[in-house]
Amino acid sequence: MGDVWIRDTPFGPVTDSVTVADKFSLAHKNVLRAITKVYDELSETSKFHIDQNFFESHYMAGPMGRQKKTRKVDITEFGLVLLLLYLNTPKARQISAEILYRFFVLETYVRESKG
Repeated sequence: MGDVWIRDTPFGPVTDSVTVADKFSLAHKNVLRAITKVYDELSETSKFHIDQNFFESHYMAGPMGRQKKTRKVDITEFGLVLLLLYLNTPKARQISAEILYRFFVLETYVRESKG
């Protein structure tokens, strides 16, 4: 997942919906649709802090001289993990499985180190 991050911030790595669409071979509109589903389904649960993990942004797109302001969304690391739940691609499922595997390995390590 290291190649999806576009910049580091004081709050951790950040990517955006355009980069996610490119890395997962998806249409950008489908990534935006998935982000909307994350908002619709998870924003009521305050512990997920959806508004702190997805930030509305814009970029200029289109042919030179006729570029227009286009919507994109900046995404934190936790936001990307949530978004993976809504992206139905083999690559997204592979990354989700890797995240879960690492979590369970870490949990086992912590449990065993407590003795």
